Amino acid sequence: MTGIDIVVLSVGLAMDLGLAALPLLAWIRHGRDPYFTDDDSVLMPSPPADFTPALASVVMHGSSSRRTISAGLMDLASKNLVAFRAEPFPVGHRAGLALTPHRPRHLHVPAPEAALYAAITAAMPRSGYIPAILLASLNDAFRAFTSSLDKLAVDRGWLHTRPGVLIHKWRILAGVEALSGVLLVGWIAPLAGGPTGLSPLSVALVGLGAIVAGAVTFLASGSMPARTPEGASLAAMLNAYRRTLKATIAQAATIEQVVVMAPLPWVGDATSEIAWAVAFGLDREIDSLLSQSLEVSMSGGWPTGIRDWFSII
Repeated sequence: MTGIDIVVLSVGLAMDLGLAALPLLAWIRHGRDPYFTDDDSVLMPSPPADFTPALASVVMHGSSSRRTISAGLMDLASKNLVAFRAEPFPVGHRAGLALTPHRPRHLHVPAPEAALYAAITAAMPRSGYIPAILLASLNDAFRAFTSSLDKLAVDRGWLHTRPGVLIHKWRILAGVEALSGVLLVGWIAPLAGGPTGLSPLSVALVGLGAIVAGAVTFLASGSMPARTPEGASLAAMLNAYRRTLKATIAQAATIEQVVVMAPLPWVGDATSEIAWAVAFGLDREIDSLLSQSLEVSMSGGWPTGIRDWFSII
């Protein structure tokens, strides 16, 4: 290895190391949540005004996700605005979305959920039903819904900045790093050598380092959004309620029993209980309970096809 190889390799790898360390240092300085004791003594009597299951999922997990959409749709179902309809074979384990025929009047729906409902209504065909295979037509509505919740969490002082925007910026940097590495490995390295005396291996190693740095940045990007002290406090309360709800579901034989046991004091019906369970990431637990409930009683209490819905969103 020549002297110029040693210089290029040393400088290049040092730059790669710096790029890999950059998102980690940024997370240490800005991305960590404030410390807040997380135990069952921090339970709140009720959530803040217009604090929906979908918004709770954003605060708990630091950003919106597919879980946020599921919780929002379940929240609309709990208000008897939409319903799920299981679809028969050959679709199998899928559910479509329908508007309910008798929707309540003068019902208060928070702005993000109201906008989502309006978008679903606008996209709904005359039949009043969107089959599972056509639910992709609602993707724009779902993106607008999650974006509005991210913004609302920032406006209400629970997150420092919009998670989607912050994550997107870091992932752009990750893409630039990885692309630079690919160019060094696949294009620049084969051209090295000759009069320059530069070894293709040295260039390729620097390129591989840049690719690794891009991977580190991409993986770290999802952890960048940080809660404010108020958001960390609220997330701790929600985690305490999640544990309470999970323990209650484990003890109950039906979803109606969960409602009676009131693990969430502000919830008074089965579909709302399911909406909060989805927001808390208790899909498997609630799905198991619903299966058990159907064996005990056929009285219902949840939208038709809700168990199939978990495999879609």
